[in-house]
Amino acid sequence: MPEILARPQAQRVDAARNRARLLEVARAHLLAGNDLPLNTIAREAAVGVGTAYRHFPNRATLLEALAIDAFEALLEQVSAAIVASGTDTAAALRGALQAAFNELRGDAALAKILSSGAFSCADTAAIASDLVTAFTDVLARARREGLLREDVGPDDLRRLLCGLAAATHAGTEPVADPSRYLEILVAGLRPH
Repeated sequence: MPEILARPQAQRVDAARNRARLLEVARAHLLAGNDLPLNTIAREAAVGVGTAYRHFPNRATLLEALAIDAFEALLEQVSAAIVASGTDTAAALRGALQAAFNELRGDAALAKILSSGAFSCADTAAIASDLVTAFTDVLARARREGLLREDVGPDDLRRLLCGLAAATHAGTEPVADPSRYLEILVAGLRPH
């Protein structure tokens, strides 16, 4: 297993500025559908390659740094959807899935790290653990109430949601109604 890295603590002003430039260039690469070559990103950010590697020892840590805010928002949105539904388990499951789907569709870095299912940074690993707990709880409620197939777990949902999010971006034309894909998923989760 790779070393789990923690989010950087307070940095000198110049180090923070370099990190911000590296993230800005990396995000542009990601939005353009490019890989995240650290050497190229360092050059385009006008920082040394050593500086880039000090901030981000590998592509995974760079990707997770790009996605951390969206990942935190994902956990907040999923948790809020579950709480807002109160005792309505169907609404809790639907709301959590909708929140996750929306966040995945909106952030390429988040979609990429969740598609991999592996985390290099302590912060993203902790958020992932909290997210699994939230989904595990709502899935258990849904099973008890007969709303969910017995064979569906949090990792199944991760994979399915990542696939749905990718499907909305596939092809040359955007999907007119992405929520239709989520409705298909929700229908497929019900017991037969």
